[in-house]
Amino acid sequence: MRTNFYNDIVIKWTGNISLEEKIMLLFNKVRDIPYGSICSRNPKDVYLQQKGTCSGKHELLKGLYKSLGIPVKDYIILHSFNNLPVKYPKNIKEFLAKNKIVDPHNFLKIKIEDNWIVVDVTWDLPLKNLGFPVNENWNGKVDGKISVAQGGKIMETDNPILKKQELLSEFSVLEQKNRKQFLRLLTNWLEEERENLK
Repeated sequence: MRTNFYNDIVIKWTGNISLEEKIMLLFNKVRDIPYGSICSRNPKDVYLQQKGTCSGKHELLKGLYKSLGIPVKDYIILHSFNNLPVKYPKNIKEFLAKNKIVDPHNFLKIKIEDNWIVVDVTWDLPLKNLGFPVNENWNGKVDGKISVAQGGKIMETDNPILKKQELLSEFSVLEQKNRKQFLRLLTNWLEEERENLK
């Protein structure tokens, strides 16, 4: 009999605790997978490599919550990395001073009782020290904060990966190039900072 990837993780990570406790523990476990690009949004890759961006981390959490029978919806918001309250290093500050980096960010809503609440696990807890808006001390009952600067259009989607690709295809060639370059700079910087953040 073929085992279920998500069920196996739920058992490994949570054991025999209440559903309410599972919701919060799975949130914390996926949130604290270090943020960084692995050139894959596949949830299995995120789990095995213990690294991922908003897309892959939310795909993983979505599968875990669905395996518990929790209804989940996907959302995307367009945001600018220029507006995050992050203590960027000099090279990234200079890059952002010359370029506006717009990015489609995805997050989830889960149904708890009769309410759909915001869930966002993008930034791992140590990144709080660099000014990233980390969702800390979430209680599993109320909206978490969307982990990017607000103001952009929020879109519900049945396929966040495809929707992201559609949105990115509308960017100019230069905007796409600058976004990729920024994400490389961001990932490299965070890799360097990891040792100091422990």
